[in-house]
Amino acid sequence: MDRYSEPVTVDAETYIGLLRTQLTEAWGNSQAELVLAKAENAQLRTLLAKRDQQIADLNAEKPAAGSTRP
Repeated sequence: MDRYSEPVTVDAETYIGLLRTQLTEAWGNSQAELVLAKAENAQLRTLLAKRDQQIADLNAEKPAAGSTRP
């Protein structure tokens, strides 16, 4: 009998447990990255709103455009 003809058996529960652990860690990491991205987006929106307000303020301070000739 050929030594390669016998079926190979493994304990699938061990591998399933490892995959479950890896999946749980990956899910946790992706959720943490999502929370961080949302916080970064909120900060960016705040900075952009401040910038837009500063631009609007500067535009409001400009004298009306007109001729500078006497």
